[in-house]
Amino acid sequence: MGLFGSKTQIGVSIGTSSIKVAELKKSGKTYSLEHFGVAQLPDETIVNREIVNHMAVVDALRGLAGELKIKGRGVVTALSGAAVIVKKILLEQTPDGELDDAILWEAEQYVPFDMNEVIVDYQVLSKNGPEGKMEIVLVACKRAFVESYKAAIRDAGFGATCIDVDLFDLQNAFERNYPPETPAALVDIGSSSLKIVVCAGGQPVFSRDAAVGGRALTAEIQKHMNLSFQEAEMLKIDAAARGQMPQEVADLMRIAAENIAAEIKRSLDFFSASNSGANAGYILLSGGGANLAALPKVVEDTCGLPTQILNPFVQIACNPKYFTEESIAAIAGVAAIPVGLALRGFSA
Repeated sequence: MGLFGSKTQIGVSIGTSSIKVAELKKSGKTYSLEHFGVAQLPDETIVNREIVNHMAVVDALRGLAGELKIKGRGVVTALSGAAVIVKKILLEQTPDGELDDAILWEAEQYVPFDMNEVIVDYQVLSKNGPEGKMEIVLVACKRAFVESYKAAIRDAGFGATCIDVDLFDLQNAFERNYPPETPAALVDIGSSSLKIVVCAGGQPVFSRDAAVGGRALTAEIQKHMNLSFQEAEMLKIDAAARGQMPQEVADLMRIAAENIAAEIKRSLDFFSASNSGANAGYILLSGGGANLAALPKVVEDTCGLPTQILNPFVQIACNPKYFTEESIAAIAGVAAIPVGLALRGFSA
């Protein structure tokens, strides 16, 4: 981007239940949030992270951008789910001119899809890693999956300048706002999935995507309270915001929090066992599911680690023309990935 690159970047996070947009402005070495918004998606628009209802995504993004008065046309977005494979590999020392071919050959061992149907990319983490080998993060994704996201963004009037993996953007938001010395477990709890990445020394050292999310709680409220899915979702959101809820809903929320905490503990136990007893020092929660009543306390008690909500605005200012302290506090829990995407845009 250099001196003549854009001074603002737009992050677009397309989730199972909503689209989130964050626009950041850079001035020198500082960043400020200029716009942020969330648009809900109709049920079954995104299934298993694949776009099923193309026009619903297009209309939601176009409408949200208009509401926020977003003027830029280039956006950064991210993918996740079973169609995306992230793998850290060790590779024998390879000259730069031969690295692309070596990576493609290596990818065939880890990618369970036809190589003609995938897009492969990589990042060299270290040229002198364990055993004197090159340490590399390999990313592969089905081409059709990528193209469907690009098409939705294009039809909404934008262009995807960069397509990332959302776990990396969670890390971007973390590293911009928190000291990197102590390894941290970053957990994003969405509607249909729980994503966890452990960051240490500026690198993702462990990641996992589990099918646990807030949608399951909505379904339980719907069943027990005899409501429509939309009514159950609104009751869940309203109860979390006000802290007041029927006892039956409170009980269901406690069970959901315990299930999420147990999944996080399983992931961290696996990480510790596979990394010679290495441990994260604390846990940061993000995503819509992080607003679940008392979740940080339940996770802290279950995992035995200090736990709080990831705040992407510790070191990022917010334009006082559009944001108050109250509005910033309200969006902090769901803003990490879109903010991380916008940050990624400045280095794309």
